[in-house]
Amino acid sequence: MSSNVLLMNRARASHQQGDFQLAVRTYENILKLDPRNYDAAYLRAVALYQAGVLERAAEGFAAAARINPRKVEPHKDRGLVMMKLGRHEAALASFEAATRLMPGSPELLLNRGLAQRNCGLTEQAVASYEAALRLRPDFAEAHNNLANSLSLLGRKEEALASYARAYTLKSGYGEAYVNAAAVLLELARPAEAQDILKKAIAVNPRHAEAYRSLAECLRQLGQSEAAITAATRAVDLDRSSVDSLLARAGLLTSAGREQDALTDYASALALDPQSKEALLGKADLLYHQSRHDEAIMLCDAVIKAYPQEARAYLLIGKALEARKELPAAAMSYDKAAELDPAWLSPVLRRASVLDGLGRHDESLAAYDQAIAMQPDSADAHMGKGDTLRSMRRFEEALACFDHAISLAPERHLLYGTRGGLRSEMGQTEEALEDFGQSLRIMAAGNAAAETVARHCMSLLSVDKIPAIYASEAELAATRDRVENVLDELLRVYDGVAPLGGEETRVSEQAIRQLTGFYLAYHQRNDRETMRKLSLAAARLLSLPPWKAAPRARTGPIRIGIASQRLRNHNGANWAYNWFAHLPRGDYEFFTYAFETSKDDLSQKFAALGSHRTLTWSRNNPHEIVRQMRSDGLDILMLTDVGMTAVSRFLSLHRIAPCQFTAWGHPVTTGSPEMDFYLSSDLMEPEDGQDHYTEKLVRMPNLALYLEERDGEAQHPAPAAGFGLPEGRVLYGCLQSLFKYLPRHDAILPRIAREVPDALFVFLEGSPPYMTLVMRERLERAFAEHGLDAGRHVMFLPRCKPSDFDRLMRAMDVCVDSVGWSGGNTSLKNIAQGVPLATLAGDSMRGRHTSAMFAMIGADEMIATTPDAYVDILVRLGREEAYRRHCAALFAEGRHRLYRDATFIRAFDSFLKENA
Repeated sequence: MSSNVLLMNRARASHQQGDFQLAVRTYENILKLDPRNYDAAYLRAVALYQAGVLERAAEGFAAAARINPRKVEPHKDRGLVMMKLGRHEAALASFEAATRLMPGSPELLLNRGLAQRNCGLTEQAVASYEAALRLRPDFAEAHNNLANSLSLLGRKEEALASYARAYTLKSGYGEAYVNAAAVLLELARPAEAQDILKKAIAVNPRHAEAYRSLAECLRQLGQSEAAITAATRAVDLDRSSVDSLLARAGLLTSAGREQDALTDYASALALDPQSKEALLGKADLLYHQSRHDEAIMLCDAVIKAYPQEARAYLLIGKALEARKELPAAAMSYDKAAELDPAWLSPVLRRASVLDGLGRHDESLAAYDQAIAMQPDSADAHMGKGDTLRSMRRFEEALACFDHAISLAPERHLLYGTRGGLRSEMGQTEEALEDFGQSLRIMAAGNAAAETVARHCMSLLSVDKIPAIYASEAELAATRDRVENVLDELLRVYDGVAPLGGEETRVSEQAIRQLTGFYLAYHQRNDRETMRKLSLAAARLLSLPPWKAAPRARTGPIRIGIASQRLRNHNGANWAYNWFAHLPRGDYEFFTYAFETSKDDLSQKFAALGSHRTLTWSRNNPHEIVRQMRSDGLDILMLTDVGMTAVSRFLSLHRIAPCQFTAWGHPVTTGSPEMDFYLSSDLMEPEDGQDHYTEKLVRMPNLALYLEERDGEAQHPAPAAGFGLPEGRVLYGCLQSLFKYLPRHDAILPRIAREVPDALFVFLEGSPPYMTLVMRERLERAFAEHGLDAGRHVMFLPRCKPSDFDRLMRAMDVCVDSVGWSGGNTSLKNIAQGVPLATLAGDSMRGRHTSAMFAMIGADEMIATTPDAYVDILVRLGREEAYRRHCAALFAEGRHRLYRDATFIRAFDSFLKENA
C-alpha cells in the first residue's frame, strides 16, 4: 500500500471522527506529495467548511475545481460558502458553472435562483425556479423560493398560490406557512394569515417562528393580549431567539408594559450584545420614558458598531429635541438624512425642529424638500401646514391640511388636526364636522360605533364653542344649546348597557379631546352643567366601578400630583409650594406629567419624589390609569380639571380613595369621583358650596404659599418698542380676551367719557379671530356713548413674559376683568406697584383680586357695584396722586401675600384627616 493511500485513510478517519484540524493537516501532507490529488483537495475544503473556516474553504473548493473542472461538487459547494459569506455575485458565478456541468439538476437550479435573487436579479431567479419545477414538479422548496421572488416582484396572488403548493406538498414545511402569512399581512389580510399559521402550528406545535408570526397577526387584529401570549410561546419554544424576544418587547411596549419590555430587551442583548434591533428598540423605549440620556448612550453604542445606521441618528435627534436642544437635534436629523437620502422621516423631523426654533422660512424649505422627495406624503403636507399655522398664515395652512387629507382620507387624526386649526380660525361648525369625520372613520362601518360617533360629536359640540361672543344673546343661545345637548345625551344613555369594544374605542377617542374649558368663561354657576358633562362622558366611556384594595398604611401618606402641564403654567405652578413646604417625612410624593417638555419648575416637581412621565399620545389612557392605581396612592390631586383633556379624562376615574382639585381651573369638575375642591376662604362667597359638586374646603387666606420672586417688585426697563403714544392715560386691559364678556363692555366708554385722554391697551387674542370680535364689540359700545373706539382702544401683539412685565409697568392703571378676575396678573400688579382696581364677582373666579386686596389691606380698591368700579377707575385715571396712593398701599401690604405658613398648616391637617 502506497504512502498516499495510507495518508488518505488516516485523513478520512480523522475527518469521520470530527477532528477537522488533523484531517486538514493530513490532506495537506498528501497534496504536498501529490498536488493534483482531487480527492484530497476537495475533502480538505469540506473539512475546512465543517470547521467554520469559510474563507479558506472557499479557496479550497476553487483549488479542487481547478484540478478537475468537470466535477460539479466543488463549484456547488463554493457557491454555498460564498452565499454564507454574503458574496452573492461570486456565489452566482459558482452556481452558473455547476449548472453548466449538470443542467438537469433541480437542486442546482434552486441554488442558482437563490443567488440570482440575492444579486437583485429577481426575474432571472423566477426563471431558474420554474426550470427546477419543470424537472421536479413536487419540489416544495422550489415552490417556496419561487413564491418569495414573485412576492418581491409584486405578484402577490401568484406568490400565495406557490406557497400553498409548497406546504401542500410538504405538510411540515413551516417556512412556507410563515412566508405565506407574511404576504397576507402585507396585503392587510391578517385574519387569513392567522388561519394559515394555525395550520402550521397544528402540523408542528413547536414551530417558534409560526407563533412569532401569529403574534403579529393578532396585533394587527387588535388582540393585544392574545398577541403577547403567542409571542411568549415563541420565546418559550426558542430561548435563544433574539427575534422572538424583540417581537414580544414591541408588543409589551404597545400595551404599556414598558418594564416587561425592558426585561426582554435586556435578555436579547444578553444573547447578542451587538444586536442593532435590540439596542435601537430599547433606546426608543427609553426615549418614550423620557430617559433621554440613556437612549442617547445606547444609540452611541449602535453608531460605534454600525457607523452608517441612520436610525440611531434619528433617535438621538428625537431625544435631543425632547431635551429642547433643538439646534443639536437638527444636526442629528441632518446626519440621518445624509446617511439615508431616500428616508423621509429625518427631513420631516428637521423641518419640525426648525419650526420650533422659529426659523419658519427654513422649516418651509425643508418641508418643500420632503414634498419633492415624496409628493404624496400626507405627513409632509401636514407639517408644512403646521409651520404656516405657526406663522399665522391660516388660509395657507388650511390649504395644506386639505391637500394632506385628500392624499390620506382614511387617516382619522388628520381631520382632528384640521379641526383644531378651524377652531383657531373661529370656524366652529366646520371644526366640529372635522372632529365628527375623524370619529366616523374610526367607527369603520360598525353601525353601533357610528351611532356612538354621532353622540360623541354632540358631546364635543359642547366643547367646541366660541371662545368669545359678539353679544350676550349669542352667548345665551350657545349656553342653551349646550344644556339641551347634555340633557339629550343623558336621556339616551340612561340605563344603557355598557358599550362594546368598537364603540368604546370611538368614545374614548372623542373624550380624550374633551375639556369643557370655555364653558367656565360664560361666568355662570356651572355646577349642574359640569355634573351633566362628566356624567355624559362617563356613560359614553362605560367606566366600570373601581375601589382601591384596602391596605394598612404604616409609612408616609402617599400623595399623587397629576397634570398635563406639570411645569411653569398657570394650571399647576402654584401647586408646587403647596407640597414643597409640607413636613417631608410625613409624605411620599408621586408626580405624573403627561408631556415631555421640561423647565425649572417641572424638574422641581419631579424632585419631590417618584416621578412618572406618561406620554398621553403614546400610551393607552386606561393603561396610564392602571399604572397610577398601581402606586397605591392615598390621595390624588388633579391640579387643573377642565384646563386640558387629560385632566378631564382622569377626573372621571377613581384612582385613589381620596381625590381633590383646586384653582388651577377655578370651576367645579362635576365628577362624582372628585371628593373635594380646595379653595380660598377670602375668595369664596357665602354660598360658595352651591357652585361645586365636590365638598368645598375653605382654606385660610388665599390658599397659596407664594415667594416674592427676585426682581418682581423691581422696576423693569421702560416699555420701549410698544408704540404707545405720549400724553395719554394708559389703562392696561391685559387679561385674555375671552375673560371679557359683552355685558361689561360699557364700563370702558363710561371711563373714557370722564377721562378724555384714556387709552385702553389690550393684547391680541389667541385664537386671533377673538381680536376682530372684541374690536367690533368695543366699536359698538363706544359708539353707543358717542365716542370713537379707534381713539380710545389699542391692540398690541401678544408678547413674551419679560415684555409683558415691561408693558404692565408702562400702564398708568390696570383694569381687572369683571367676572373672572386676574390671578397671576394681579399678583404682578401688586408686586410692581401698578395701580389696579377690581369689582368683586359672584363666584370664586371673580374674586381672586379682591381676596388679594383684602389680604394686603387695600380694600378701598374693591368695588361692589359697576358704578363704584367706574368711579375708582376714573379717579385713578384723573388723579396722579391717587395712583401714587394705590401704589403705596400695594408696597406697604404686599409682604402679607408671601410665605403663608397658616395655609400650609391647614393643608397639612386636611391631608392627614382624609388620608
